[in-house]
Amino acid sequence: MSWRPQLNAVCGRCGKPRGLFHECVSNSRRRQTVRPQLSFGTCEKCRKPYQGNPLAHVCAPKSDFRKRKAAHDKAERAAARKKRQQQAHDYTACADGDCKRALCVAYKTGWKGGDEAGYDRGWQQGHEAGFKEGYAQGYPAGIADCPRDHK
Repeated sequence: MSWRPQLNAVCGRCGKPRGLFHECVSNSRRRQTVRPQLSFGTCEKCRKPYQGNPLAHVCAPKSDFRKRKAAHDKAERAAARKKRQQQAHDYTACADGDCKRALCVAYKTGWKGGDEAGYDRGWQQGHEAGFKEGYAQGYPAGIADCPRDHK
């Protein structure tokens, strides 16, 4: 690694290196002048120019922290999503009476309403059938068909 000091021509208005032809892109009203600038070249590792004393240069190569952080956050979100999916339970088999999940509440409400309606309908049908088929005819054999001893 060699430090060869060079004297470069730099634009006095925009600060860019000047060659024979330079088109300044600054919106400044200052005159376009040439000024000399001492340079020691660029660092071989980080490709940044040495500013001032080349012995005081601290090389700071580009970091991949942002990429690693994004990958870590993405993995965490995927793990959380998988955990939520594993915690999902069957609403038809949910035995928790205080479960606040929408499907569980809807299923239990519908089941309860259907159960009550079915019970009422069954009771009504059984009551009507009982008079027609069972209670009106009686039990002809009576207590004689009982396997136990009655004294």
